[in-house]
Amino acid sequence: MKNINYFQELSFHKFNTPEYVTIMDRFISQTIALGAEKLHYEEADVNRLRQLHTQLQNNVARTTACPETIKLQALDVERSTLGQYIITSVRNSLSLPLAEKAAAATALYTVLKPYVGFYNQPAPQKTATIEGMLIDLNQESMQTYITALGLGNYIESLTLKNAQYKVILEQRTQARTANKAVDSATLRQEMDALYKYITTVAFAHNVLTPSDEIDAYILTINAILSEANASYNQRTAKTEKNENPDSPENSDNADNTENQESPTTPDSTDSSIEQ
Repeated sequence: MKNINYFQELSFHKFNTPEYVTIMDRFISQTIALGAEKLHYEEADVNRLRQLHTQLQNNVARTTACPETIKLQALDVERSTLGQYIITSVRNSLSLPLAEKAAAATALYTVLKPYVGFYNQPAPQKTATIEGMLIDLNQESMQTYITALGLGNYIESLTLKNAQYKVILEQRTQARTANKAVDSATLRQEMDALYKYITTVAFAHNVLTPSDEIDAYILTINAILSEANASYNQRTAKTEKNENPDSPENSDNADNTENQESPTTPDSTDSSIEQ
């Protein structure tokens, strides 16, 4: 009776995405190297697996940061500074010795007082608040007072910065929608199914028409899975050790370290250094 080699059963869901990408990369390479004629797979299935693998790789390297975010952060600082300056200038002008300017400040501060501290609001709320403040400041009755305190240019700049913020915010939303990646879990689910199908077909043909080449292929894939599993166990063991420093194993190691005799050579300046 001929010995039959089976593909190793291994649960892929435990691997993180970079680990999974590496496993599939090696599997695809071995599969393509032996070829469809000998493994009896359909080219469309392996091509689809390669496509999914590329998408998953892109997800690993993908960054959620957008260029628009940097611009938004800068604009938010600018509009907050401008708005705060306008309010502070009006408040400081309340005590000016010139009656005309003090009266202008009093009229303006009545309008601006509800907006004190607006710069501490979340960005979306801040945008609407600034728009409200600008509507109040752009009333015709306020123009004389604004001119008296020389705030016209600051209000114009605040209007521009807030408008730019809204435009770039919309651009970022559109960019994120256009570049939205397929969820990694969805990609992996389809890749798992393709892996299962390709290996099942290869195994079935090897049972019906034994092949040394398919035998070697099965053993190679199993070796890849064993290496990945060993690497996973090593990674998780380190994580558990770091997360549980007071575990019995770590305590034993600490006790052993404390019980070791320190070097007593005259030149030794640190007894904890291993010789």
